Amino acid sequence: MAERGSPDAQYILIASKWPATLNKDIAPEYVSDGQSPDSYGQGLDRLGYLYVEPSVSSGTVGTQIATVTAPADPPASGLTWRFSQGRLWGWKTTSNTLYYGENNYDSDYLISGLGYVPCDFESGNITDVVPFGDGVAVFKESSLYIITNTDSPNARPVSHFVKQSAGLPTAGKWVVIDNLLIFANTHGIFQFDGQQVTELTMPIRNNLGSFSSDGITTLRADFEKRRVIGRGASDTKFIIEMGQEPKLYDYSTSGFRFTSRTLVGETAEPLLVDKIGLIYQYSTSNNFTVNLDVKINDDWKTENKFTIRPENGNGLAELNLTNVYACRKFALRITDMSSGLYVSSIMAHVKGGGVRGYSSK
Repeated sequence: MAERGSPDAQYILIASKWPATLNKDIAPEYVSDGQSPDSYGQGLDRLGYLYVEPSVSSGTVGTQIATVTAPADPPASGLTWRFSQGRLWGWKTTSNTLYYGENNYDSDYLISGLGYVPCDFESGNITDVVPFGDGVAVFKESSLYIITNTDSPNARPVSHFVKQSAGLPTAGKWVVIDNLLIFANTHGIFQFDGQQVTELTMPIRNNLGSFSSDGITTLRADFEKRRVIGRGASDTKFIIEMGQEPKLYDYSTSGFRFTSRTLVGETAEPLLVDKIGLIYQYSTSNNFTVNLDVKINDDWKTENKFTIRPENGNGLAELNLTNVYACRKFALRITDMSSGLYVSSIMAHVKGGGVRGYSSK
């Protein structure tokens, strides 16, 4: 690391963990490696490399919880029906009552016990009903209920109020992956495991963009890869990679962008960055191009398009900057790069000033 008074400039690692999940709600100086304050269009399947996604997955619609034809002798008219856990479940959007039928009857409604479960802790009407795992989720516009005792032939289903502000304003914007219910509302994307609601979009809560029910038409999934896919009318808007720490990837804007965290001086001294280093793999043709912007303090400045003609498929490309100024803060963003280029590390060549790492010491 270059220090004040040091005669030798050195490369500082900016990013090396890919793909980079979005984290928009903290200061860019404190964004970690593997995160980005503003990125879209990244490839996901070649881990450890930054590259342009050639074809964004559209996902598939979950078919395990489809609506069914209204049974004979329904308890009320105008109900929507699902069959799951061995029972019929019926509701309509003008009431807060969930009807259920006798075990193992799917085309005829036979009353079981009371035949209905009131979901009336508050006065809202039901918007959607989703059986998953060993329970049934009942959505209202601004709240969520869970029905238990659903898979027992003899026990009566019981309604439990789960959470306010965890509702589903628009029916159908949900998907079930491995007995986890994922749903979208105006506050973001959430996961419900039958016990508690987890906010998947917390790192971008104040900058949701398309990561909400307003930004998509349906929720789909890549069930094999455990990815939630938000779809517009004809294109993918976002992908969420499920796991212990969900990862958020944006595809709502055409093209490609990766924005780095912001470098700051260790003791607020000025920085001077004169070039960028890219460690890469490439094999598509004899040259590749990279479009680059740099942030000097709070202003973004566009660099010329860089053309690199590698001698082999692996190497270090050094990109000499034209905007070289002493500054208190420095960041970069790649706004376009050639298909077939895979970047494993991005480094900044610091000629002056010590640099604080991914977080303060």
